[in-house]
Amino acid sequence: MATSPLERPPLEREKLVFRNRGEARRFSERVIERVRRERRPDVERPQEIVEEEVAEEFAKHGQPVAIVREPWEHVPQEHAEAQQLVNYAFAHDLGAAIKRAEKSKYYPRNLDLFHDVLTGELYEALREQGLNRQPLLARFSLVAFVGVVALIVIVLLFAL
Repeated sequence: MATSPLERPPLEREKLVFRNRGEARRFSERVIERVRRERRPDVERPQEIVEEEVAEEFAKHGQPVAIVREPWEHVPQEHAEAQQLVNYAFAHDLGAAIKRAEKSKYYPRNLDLFHDVLTGELYEALREQGLNRQPLLARFSLVAFVGVVALIVIVLLFAL
């Protein structure tokens, strides 16, 4: 059963899968900056950027994951476990969830699916925070001004 970011308790939504809100804020800012920097008129790839940043976080915990473009079939138990690992990551932190994944009989196959499910949930959480609404700062218009004000509000909310 997937859990939407809005269904998570407030602390889980604020700290995402990190030990504290500060780490979550830095991750969010890094993703938002990459999306802004890599945005082109004909190409937007925020979900791929989140996928790459989540893979980087896995690597920081000693578990690099290959970003698989054509994933293999997983058994239903692996899907259930992946969602449990995501829930555990939100409740505790990513490092604790990875340690739990390493003890599974599905390890190391479970890391790929865990990464995929986690990427989807983090993308949704960041999207709710305005990931896709960040304007290009080079545009000087009312829309850009409102976007900058919204970004400042988001950053201030994370600072609280």
